[in-house]
Amino acid sequence: MPKGQQSQRDKGAAPVRKRLSPAARRAEIVQAAVDLFAETGFDGSTREVARRAGITQPLLYRYFPDKQSLIEAAYSRVFLETWDPAWDALLQDRSRPVVDRFQSFYEAYTEIVFQPVWLRLWYYALLRDAQVHAWYREVVQEQILKPMVRERRAELGQGDAFAVTVDELDVPWLLHGGLLNHGLRQLAGQAGNRGDSPDRPAVIRKALNLFLQQSAPDAG
Repeated sequence: MPKGQQSQRDKGAAPVRKRLSPAARRAEIVQAAVDLFAETGFDGSTREVARRAGITQPLLYRYFPDKQSLIEAAYSRVFLETWDPAWDALLQDRSRPVVDRFQSFYEAYTEIVFQPVWLRLWYYALLRDAQVHAWYREVVQEQILKPMVRERRAELGQGDAFAVTVDELDVPWLLHGGLLNHGLRQLAGQAGNRGDSPDRPAVIRKALNLFLQQSAPDAG
């Protein structure tokens, strides 16, 4: 290495910033935010996000005018962009019994969400960020739980045209939240590795059996 370059490195000179398109730069910033928030919760600073992205804080604010917009982008990356549109068709495929559809869906869904970053962000949102958790709850209710209720009604011959009530969502929420807590327990028990286990399909099957029992006409 030339002597001048070695001298600059010894003095702690900042690395040359990578030339990126605006879209690629924005994606790098969002990924840095996701990684930080998964470690610290949503209290992580925009200064630290900028440092991890290899840019200045003023440049970060050219892409995200405030921290809330950065949190929204991180939320979208983790909780929305991981949704597979094929799951919508799977949940509503009435050529299959609901138990088979729901089993296949939750096996595919947990394969994606039982990841350290996803589970940690969900946990931090649950504990310390009511807004992010409210966004997540709304998505889950509309994309997963309400379709499950309607499809179960249809299988029982009850029709599916009327609105899903708050009471009808109680048991699906127990199913969904219980599975996420299972993933979180697995993650905690594996010292930060993937929150998965060989018995995941069996756990899903047990949870679904409880849901189906509770939603049967003579339940309760």
